Amino acid sequence: MQGDDEGTVVLDLPDTEANVAEFGRDSAGGYETAFPQARVVAISECASHAIVAADVAGCWAGEQTLAFSLYRRLTEEMLLTADRGFYSFPAWNEARHSGAHLLWRVQAGLRPYWLRDLADGSWLAVITKPAGLRQSQKDRLRAAARQGRDLDPEHAVIVRVVDYTVPDRKGEHIRLITSILDPAEVTAEELARCYHDRWEAETGIDQLKTHLRGPGRILRSRTPEPAYQEIWAYLLTHWALCTLICTAATTAGLDPDRIKFLGTVRIVRRSVTDRAAFPPEPPDASWTRALHQVAHRRNVNPRRRHRSYPRAVKRSRRSSYRERRPSDKGIRYAGPPTVALLPTPSATQRGP
Repeated sequence: MQGDDEGTVVLDLPDTEANVAEFGRDSAGGYETAFPQARVVAISECASHAIVAADVAGCWAGEQTLAFSLYRRLTEEMLLTADRGFYSFPAWNEARHSGAHLLWRVQAGLRPYWLRDLADGSWLAVITKPAGLRQSQKDRLRAAARQGRDLDPEHAVIVRVVDYTVPDRKGEHIRLITSILDPAEVTAEELARCYHDRWEAETGIDQLKTHLRGPGRILRSRTPEPAYQEIWAYLLTHWALCTLICTAATTAGLDPDRIKFLGTVRIVRRSVTDRAAFPPEPPDASWTRALHQVAHRRNVNPRRRHRSYPRAVKRSRRSSYRERRPSDKGIRYAGPPTVALLPTPSATQRGP
């Protein structure tokens, strides 16, 4: 399966009347941003960090709203992971209509109705439409699920639930739901470890905003139409660079995330700004030389160390997380995180 993740990027634009009218200023937390902002919601591949689908709108557009336009771009070969901010009953159904499998974290307030335990420590549950159904209708849907009858996906869906913690990290309770119902296909522990790979999407966002665009840099376009073009140009350039990295890594037998992204950017910049050779070099030769340079040991990072960082932000005025402190340092670990599955709920602990 292809592991993909949903992520959000916010980009600052020049402070002009046209950009403010099109994109708006974010006023979350009671403070208005100094610049108009464009919001980009994207689906990126975890292994390569390549953004495979995206939508762009003003900062007034919510993540869930923009994500709806991307679900039809999924394919049956994909496994889409998403953080708890993306889950809703309609969003789940919209994404499943594509045929892709889903592995989403859900909010603590969501209590799926327990059906039965599975041997790997996960459990099957039914989730009913949260609004528009009477309690008697929900009871009938749950009874039908217990009897193994087909359900109307517009009213109720069967999911597999994985509850776990990571005791040697933060240790919080994490609840995942997935459309992969058979433990023989993938175990609960494998699903939990797979979900943690979704943080690779953050690396792709960092590549786009920091190394490709430049840290804290405002886009150049002073009117909406070229602003959209500029944003899509950045997205396409990032995709092309990730394609080059993946091809070079595959040829050299390396993991793509060991290739230096900034080093690759510099290699490409040197290649396109060099004076044209005479006689002209064949395109195949240029491509082969670029692959060799990208996969050269000078452009390969050492294997990643296992570490974690406190969840903090630079400025807390628009976030629920605390501000970053000078004492916040990365914590190194001897091995990968340990996944500890939580006990499945008994029949007396069913959701309402």
